This record gives sequence, C-alpha cells and structure tokens, in this order.
Amino acid sequence: MKYTILFSALLGALTAVAQQPAHTIALTGDELQRLHQRTDAYLDSVQHHPDWLLSRLQMYWKSHATDVYVNGETFSHAGGYRAPVPTVKFNGTRSHGTAYDRPSLADVVPYDDDDNSSVTFINKTTRVQEKTHPSKTGCNIASLNQQILRIARDAARLYAHSGDIRYARMAHDVLDTYLKGIWFRNVPTDLTHGHMQTLVGMTTFEVIHEDAIVEVTEMYPLLQNYAPFRQHRDLYDQALKKWADNIIANGVPHNNWNLIQANYLVRIALVLQTDQAYDDRHGRDYYLDCVLHRSSLRQWSVQRLADYGFDPKTHIWCESPGYSVNVVKDYVTFANTIDQQTGIDLFAQLPVIEQAVFALPQYLFPNRMICGFGDTHPNYLSLQTVDIFMEYARRRGKGDLLARLEQLRAAILPEAPAQALAPYVSPTFYSPNVSWLVQRTGMDARRDLMISVNGALGNHQHANGINIELYGRGYVLGPDAGIGKVLYSGADYQEYYSRFPAHNTVCVDGVSDHAVMMSQHPFEVQMLQQAPDGEATVSQVSFIETETQADQLRTNGIVKTPNGGYYVDIFRSRRRNGRDKFHDYFYHNLGQRMSLTAADGSPLPLQATDELAFAGGHLYAYSYIYDKHSAQTGSDVRATFTTDCPDGRRIDMTMWMQGAEHREVFRALSPANLEYERLGSFMPYEVKEQPVLTFVARQQGDAWSHPFVAIFEPSDNNVPSDIAQVEFFTPPGLKEGVGIRVTLRNGRVDTIVSTPKSYRVTADGRTILAVE
Repeated sequence: MKYTILFSALLGALTAVAQQPAHTIALTGDELQRLHQRTDAYLDSVQHHPDWLLSRLQMYWKSHATDVYVNGETFSHAGGYRAPVPTVKFNGTRSHGTAYDRPSLADVVPYDDDDNSSVTFINKTTRVQEKTHPSKTGCNIASLNQQILRIARDAARLYAHSGDIRYARMAHDVLDTYLKGIWFRNVPTDLTHGHMQTLVGMTTFEVIHEDAIVEVTEMYPLLQNYAPFRQHRDLYDQALKKWADNIIANGVPHNNWNLIQANYLVRIALVLQTDQAYDDRHGRDYYLDCVLHRSSLRQWSVQRLADYGFDPKTHIWCESPGYSVNVVKDYVTFANTIDQQTGIDLFAQLPVIEQAVFALPQYLFPNRMICGFGDTHPNYLSLQTVDIFMEYARRRGKGDLLARLEQLRAAILPEAPAQALAPYVSPTFYSPNVSWLVQRTGMDARRDLMISVNGALGNHQHANGINIELYGRGYVLGPDAGIGKVLYSGADYQEYYSRFPAHNTVCVDGVSDHAVMMSQHPFEVQMLQQAPDGEATVSQVSFIETETQADQLRTNGIVKTPNGGYYVDIFRSRRRNGRDKFHDYFYHNLGQRMSLTAADGSPLPLQATDELAFAGGHLYAYSYIYDKHSAQTGSDVRATFTTDCPDGRRIDMTMWMQGAEHREVFRALSPANLEYERLGSFMPYEVKEQPVLTFVARQQGDAWSHPFVAIFEPSDNNVPSDIAQVEFFTPPGLKEGVGIRVTLRNGRVDTIVSTPKSYRVTADGRTILAVE
C-alpha cells in the first residue's frame, strides 16, 4: 500500500512536469559572462566551419561499427554491420593508466578514424601527436567526448537563455551526432566471456562511468524549442532508453555502483516522456520505478540497497571510508533531486540517510580527516553533503533539521574547535558491518590520540588481517599504505598495497592472505571499554588467518598522560596445527628518518640482509620491501620515526618493543605511501616521493607464547614526550600474561597487565581500567 500511494504521487508529479511550458532559463550576469567566455571562441570556429566541433568527437567515422569487442579490461577491435551513421567510439581500457595524453581541442584531428579504430593522441615520452591503438590510451576517448559535449551543453544554455539560433545549431549538431551514434551501437562483447561483460557500458568499461549522460540529459530540455531536435526526438529517446537498459542490465547492485547507476537512470528518466508515449511502455515512470521500487539482478531499488548497506545501529555504510562517505553524499544528492523534481520525499521514506549523515564524523581523526583503511584517499568530510541536505531542509521548511545541519557543518570544518565535534564522536566506536573500531581520547589535533582498528569486511577492503592506524601530533603517523599508482588496477596494488606486508599487522609464515575488494574476513570483538574517568580505553579483537589457519588476537590500549598519551599494542598469533615457522609484525610510519636501537639507546648489530623476500614461497609483497638491515636479538628494542616539518617542528613516534627468544628485528623501507599522496601541502613532506619507514619483527615459532608487545608514543619539540622509561615483565601467576611498566617524566608509574582474556591499567597503584 505504501508503494502504491508513493507511486501514484510520483505519477501525478511527473504529469505536472510534462505539462510545463517550453524550457527557458535565466542567468545572472556573472554566469552569462562565464558561459560566453567558455563558448564563444568555439562558436566562432563553428561559424566558419559548421563541423568544426562535431568532427572532433571520437567516433567510428570510417567504419560506422555497430559492435565493439574487448579482451577483459582492454579494447580489442570494432566490427559488426556498417551503421547508416558514425557510431560512438569505445574507451581504450578500464584503467586510467596510459602512455598518451589528449591533445588540445584545436589540435584534435577531425574525423579521426581508420580500419584499426586508431586515434591521434600525444605520446607522453616524445610529446608528439601520433596515431595509436585505442587500447594504449586509457580513458582518454570518453573524456575527450565529454569535453565536447560539455561545450555543446554550454551552448545549449546560451540558446535557452537568449534564443540565439547559432548556439542551438552548435549544440544540436553535437548532440545529434552523438546520440545517433549511441542508437546504432550495440553493447560491447567481452571476448573472454568474463566478469567484464556484466560491467561494460555503452561508451566505457564501467556503467558507473557513463558520465556523458550528464551533459546529454542537461542539453535535452534546453533544446526542446529547436525544430531539428523535435524532428528526431523519438530516435534520441530510443538511444537514451538503450543506454538506460544497459545500465539496468549491467553493474553491481550491492555497493556504491548501484547508486551511481541510479543517478544516471534518474537523469534519463526525467527527460523522457511518460510511459504511454512508447510502444514498450518504458518511459519516465518506468525508469523511475526501476530506481525507487523495482529490483532486478544488477539494479536494486534504493530501499533495498539501503537495507543491505547501512548498519542498522551505527548507520555506517558497508565499504571502506573513501567510498562510504561518497555513498552517503550520493544518497543525499539523489534524495534531494527526487524531492526537487517529483515532490517525493525520500528523506522521509529512508530515515537512515539522515542518520548516516550525522554518523559521518565518527570516521574523523583529530586532524578532521577520515580513516584510511581499504581503498581510501583520506580527506576532510565533504561540506557539499551537508549543503545539499540543507537545501532540502530549507525547501521543506524543516527548521529543526536545518539548525542541526548548520551545527554539523560548523563542526566538520577543518578549523573547527574540538568542542564542536564532541557531540558527534565517541571515545569508543564499533561498526560490525565493516569490521572497524575506534578508540580516541578527544579531538584536539595536537594532543589527542586515536587508533583505528580494521579487519576486512565489505567492499573495497584489503587483505590486512587485523590492521591499525595510529594518530599523533596532527598526522596519522602510522597510516595504511594506500591504493596504488593506478588505483587498484596495477600490479603494485595486487602484489603490495592490498596485501598484509603493506599494513600494520602480523603475517604468518610469509603467506597470510585473503580476498581483497569484496572481502569477508572480519575480526570478532572480545572487549571494547573506556575507563570511567576517560583516562584509558582498551579493545581486543580476534581473527582467524585463513591461509594458515592461525589464531590471532590483538589488544590495543590508549593511556592518557599530561601532554597527550601513549598506545599499547599486544599482538598474539599462532597456527592451530602448531606448525608455525615464523610470524612477521609489520609497522609503517611516516617520516624521513628512522633509528633502531636497544631499549637503552645502545646500538644494535644491524647488518644488511636479503631476508623478508618472496624467495621461499612467500608473498610477492615482500619483494617490495628494500634497504633492509636486521639484527638477531632477544633484548627489548626501541625505534624512533622522525618527521621534519616545514615549520621547523620535529615529530617523533617512539616505539618500545619487548624482546623475545628467537626474535629478529628489521629496519627497512617500503614503497611510498599512496594514501596521502593527494593532500599536497597539508602533509609535512611530499609523501608520494618518500619511501615509508618500516619496522619488522620476526618471531621464529609461534607468537602466542612470545607475543609482540609494544608501546607507541607520539611527541614533538613543542609537546615533548611524557615517557621516561618502558619496562616489560612477566606477571606472576598469570598464564600467557604480559606486563608493561611505563614510568613518566613526572614520576607517575603506569602498570599494564594483560592476558588473552583480561586487561588492567594502574597509575601510581590506582586502577584506572580493569577488564576481567
């Protein structure tokens, strides 16, 4: 009944839209000036040569090919029947990686095509334009077409504003050429008969990158007064319907893809006529229903997707943060568009959208940037997400919601004070649908600490076992490694960035591994508590490492000190069959310098080594670690990772680790951090040019009776270290017990005692946290 009422309202709203008068737009003086600046130079060229712009579209000008063939993620060739008109060229590869750049529009060869579907682009090495096969050009073909469509869209806006027929002709000639080229093209065929067949769009390897739909659908209403457009409107509609049908048939329903596809479908639906205008009854109402209510194999309704993806208690989306925050933004944008265009209030229908927006700050480190696990490039939260939601609140007259959103917007600004964010974050937080938990002491960027612990559950996740990221003094000093130079398409991603040795985790026998991307390898939370006075937090999670059937248990604590605090990390690992060879504890830290000494500062006998290698049947990832020096030692050790900042500040992360029999420690370098490569001047140095400082401890035999036990403390020359000494001991009478005594410079003595089932922190004899 709910859906019947909702759909009836939708049809009424759509009928009203269909009866509106011809489309005209009003532009401000600044908007008009910018449009003329962007468009008039091209108009002048078109006035002298009517085909100047349309001839630069990437089309099968010579072959008029109806069919496109791909080998997995690479274009193979075009063929099929000869269409009566040129057809749209398909992209070269799924990956953006390419040896060629696009030429400037003026330098694009008109009607560029031959029997091999070649294009003429700029060789990155020689900087000379040359003919080349599309398979070498990445995504340049589609992006060049979109550039031309964008110019045509701007011309259409000027026509709708002024009625100047010159702009209409310029825009329509491009639109007509492109949409006829879509209508006479077939969906690509994957010669490998593989997964790619279910992902390909009409113009790109992924239906979620059919971005040309944006410009095409924006032109549609702007040209409806232009007679040549009306003359061919039926054919254009059929082209759009073919495009929409392919998006429904292909793609991925259970992650961010579904919503991106839905946005394209809505754009197409809103420019189509009502169902009754088409013989198959597939018009505006049909395609909107496919998005709002109807679920097919690869295109779920937004309700079904929300039920699947959002955790019912935490409202966190089921992907890595870099994708999750964008899904929330997409939901807000989508719901706002539907409300604006049809009057249907999806925010009311799906309250989880609002709940998810207000849950976003839980991702934030004290520097206001999101966590970085999985396929994520951390950044600040998007203000646009909140701004679009505020548009809805204003339009609907929801004053209370608007006030709450204004407060949230102020709280997530990069410069927002800690107290503004306090209502939106918690000292401990756990979202089971992504196997992720947080411990934090507060949101002061310079003094507070936060640890992010993640398993691998959901989409865009890595093979990382139990992974941690550690924050300190304005930066995530112990970060995740990132994605890869060409995101997740390159060998560096497959072999290193997505694998255990790139993370702050423990790898068993050099072979620990599990599925990446859509992963089903969560940890189980054994404890997650905060001291009543907030002076300490503790978490303990367990994990089964599937490749070796090893039990792993990681205990992490934060203890506050006068100038900040320190982290406790206790990692136990053992194979269930007792055939342990070795366990490698990996820790990566930002910085330019690293020292590794005995705990008292005396030198270790470090020697260059070829250990930590693929040789021996280990992961390829080991081959990416280099400049390795190691020492066999049973003594406690200390590592200091130093970051020199442009402002003269020196940041240190100091690690004290308990020694053990049959232990070897390594100082090494790993590939550049590609998580923070896009942040530029925010980072203290050019991280993408700097190898990552890496500490490895290898425990021969099991690492359960000899666990990895460490203390980490961030400090800088403005807020110095509080720790004077760290000692490790075996608690009497506690089987498998671990003891740590931390003496602070002010004389305070903290004692941490932990077993696989208990945890206790005392400060000067006073118990501040106890878990039994």
